[in-house]
Amino acid sequence: MMERLHRYDEELLLLEHTAAVLQWDQETFMPERAVEERSRQLSLLSEMMHRRITDPEIAAILHDLGADDAHPSGDPQLDPADRALVRRWWRQVSRMRKLPASWVKEFSELTSQAQVVWAQSRRNRDFSRFQTVLERIITMVRKKSELYGYEAHPYDPLLDEYEPDLTTERVESLFTPLKQDLVELLRRLEDTPAVEDRFLYQEYPADLQKHINTMVLEHMGFDWRRGRLDESAHPFTTALGADDVRITTRYHEPSGVSALFSAVHEGGHALYEQGARSGPLRGTSLGSGVSLALHESQSRLWEQMVGRSREFWIFWFPQFQQLFERQLQGVGLEQFLLAVNRVRPSCIRVDADEVTYSLHIMLRFELEKALVSGGLHAADLPHAWNEQMQSLVGSVPSHDGEGVLQDVHWSAGMFGYFPTYALGNLYAAQLYEQMNREIPDMRGQIVQGSYGEIHRWLKEQVHQWGGMYSSEELIHRVTGKPLDPGCFTGYLRRKYGVLYGV
Repeated sequence: MMERLHRYDEELLLLEHTAAVLQWDQETFMPERAVEERSRQLSLLSEMMHRRITDPEIAAILHDLGADDAHPSGDPQLDPADRALVRRWWRQVSRMRKLPASWVKEFSELTSQAQVVWAQSRRNRDFSRFQTVLERIITMVRKKSELYGYEAHPYDPLLDEYEPDLTTERVESLFTPLKQDLVELLRRLEDTPAVEDRFLYQEYPADLQKHINTMVLEHMGFDWRRGRLDESAHPFTTALGADDVRITTRYHEPSGVSALFSAVHEGGHALYEQGARSGPLRGTSLGSGVSLALHESQSRLWEQMVGRSREFWIFWFPQFQQLFERQLQGVGLEQFLLAVNRVRPSCIRVDADEVTYSLHIMLRFELEKALVSGGLHAADLPHAWNEQMQSLVGSVPSHDGEGVLQDVHWSAGMFGYFPTYALGNLYAAQLYEQMNREIPDMRGQIVQGSYGEIHRWLKEQVHQWGGMYSSEELIHRVTGKPLDPGCFTGYLRRKYGVLYGV
């Protein structure tokens, strides 16, 4: 029976990779007028995958392997990896059988078209055109929640889709104290002298940015034989196969370091995928990141905790100076370090500093809950967005392009995704703390531009296990304790206390 399940698993993985090729092309090089047929292509693949997952033969195989609602991992005598695969399939089958194939097809086609509308609306800084398609998406998302079923809140099954077993109540219990700590730290930093960072907001030639991005990714351990770096409107990472992991960034942002940090961020995601797909779970659906929050922990760890550290820039700043001599004339390491770590209320999530970033996520979490429950209508979203942005972050967007239209997620129907970003910060800090204990002279290695031990540790402790364990199980295995938000706030206080002298 396990052999038959493995065959189904391999076939589904190939279909997912095929769809990923089309989606990657759509986000990077596809001609604008190709969107209509591309939507139908992706819709057909989604329908095929749905039929595979809901095939009665799969349900019969899982039943013969001992899986049911009370025993989702099946027969206790199975190999641990096989039990994990049974559990993954039981979860997929149980959820997908609740969604009619017609709904899946319609939703796929709608969101494929919506992403093009979103991109155009973002460029034109006009929410009104996107509003109509967003209303249709929200209606279908509410229907999905009803089809999945819930007890406490209609947002629960949407969260569970990206972070298994996560509930609205649990997120609120984590976000409430986190919000208090972040706001307190932000208020303390507001009284410090302004940081001079205008030198970052000049023209930094894209070809030179690409050059240093490539160098940093190579030092991180990104395998160019199994991946590539391209451009897109919204940076992302995708896996088109076991040996084909692709990342994107964008080079036309105001800050001269935005593209670099974006590449490092996506590089963290890519290292996780390359590691999981080259480990013992290679070739199975378990050979990928276990959850969105743990996936985000890998990108945030590299981007923020390594990439914005003093040790990182001791090595890279001289090379940055050589590439951008005119832009950095008269700028020293200390000034540069403060500039790339400047805490300043910003309207753009992907450019937000470490202190305010999670506040951006809380804003989206609150808006999504209201949209799904019916307490907020799409037409009122821009006003609600701006109001909460002012309340939480202390900044108001000047137009919809840097406000409600800045993220691609809603156009893709990805409600329930955003909280995983802030949870990723929590996982990252706890892993970074443990890694610092276990790797001798880790900071000294970063100063030398040597990240081999960091990459090795992450691959052994996190990457190779893919979807074998849940996020909570894995963090406990690695650090010896459950997820502790105090690791993140403690890290922030120490770092910014030194930087700002508070």
